[in-house]
Amino acid sequence: MDQGTRNILTWIEVTIYVFLAAIIAIGFYLAFSDEEFFRNTYVPEDGILETSTAIMLFSAAIILAIRFLRERETHPRCFSVFSVLMIVALIFVSGEEISWGQRIFGIETGEFFLENNRQSETNLHNLEVRGVNLNKLVFGKILGLFLVVFYLILPVLYSRRKRVHRLVSSLYFPVPKIHHGIAMLTFAIVIDQIPSSKRGELNEVCLGAFALLLVTSAQNIKRRRG
Repeated sequence: MDQGTRNILTWIEVTIYVFLAAIIAIGFYLAFSDEEFFRNTYVPEDGILETSTAIMLFSAAIILAIRFLRERETHPRCFSVFSVLMIVALIFVSGEEISWGQRIFGIETGEFFLENNRQSETNLHNLEVRGVNLNKLVFGKILGLFLVVFYLILPVLYSRRKRVHRLVSSLYFPVPKIHHGIAMLTFAIVIDQIPSSKRGELNEVCLGAFALLLVTSAQNIKRRRG
């Protein structure tokens, strides 16, 4: 596949870009015009946006699982290893997003999480250990650095450096398209201008959407199938 083919827009990419642009534009408007409505109605815990994030992440895991079961016999072991790791990671983040269904099913928070979770929820990303906020450290700084490397740097290196191309291809690891990284950065910059501490919920929707794009529209997905 040539670079132009790898980076052409697919219908699912157009759909997701329009979806993200719409919810961010609405959020931007609401945050400036009625921050209380934005916080309590548009981006509340277990609201439609948070649920959408979890669904997209879980959907990505299902797609990967189906691909893994269908292709594991015709690919080397590294394909299975990376597939299983990604499936587990996607399911984990999806579960964390909705606190493993705690509020949905009315499950009471255990003693450990009551004492150590900043929101008294059954999840790991809101834990505070010895004064360290895991959400800011792991899901903020570390995840942010990973996303920069994975979505902005890797796609360019994969397209232009033969050694990187060969290495990534041998590992059967999906590579984002260059415009995925550009779109993610653009959305992140716009969201960062929203004057509300709850704007992070919109970043999480983007994370779910781009995870779904990764497993459906990676620039090397045809190679991985073939």
